[in-house]
Amino acid sequence: MANKTTYGMLPLPSLIRASAWDAGNNSMRAGGRSKWSVKDYNAAASTQNKLIADCFGEGPVGCIKFSIAEAMQRAGILTIGMKAKDFFAAIDAAYAAA
Repeated sequence: MANKTTYGMLPLPSLIRASAWDAGNNSMRAGGRSKWSVKDYNAAASTQNKLIADCFGEGPVGCIKFSIAEAMQRAGILTIGMKAKDFFAAIDAAYAAA
């Protein structure tokens, strides 16, 4: 399922990390805690890993493409206003050049 906008918007790394953070916080609140436990960390990590695999691919390739996308977002190359095909083409080109 890599290279898809499965969730209705571009999978910017900052949004994936925010979703993971929200999952950890939701787990914490559901457990009645005011600080994260291992369970909450695992909920965050699981969410992040699922989103990365769904959007960038599974295994090492997906992780590498996510890291590339993260650097490209920080550099201002990837933005929320891009077309999906341009978004993924930029990541794939940078991955091929690495």
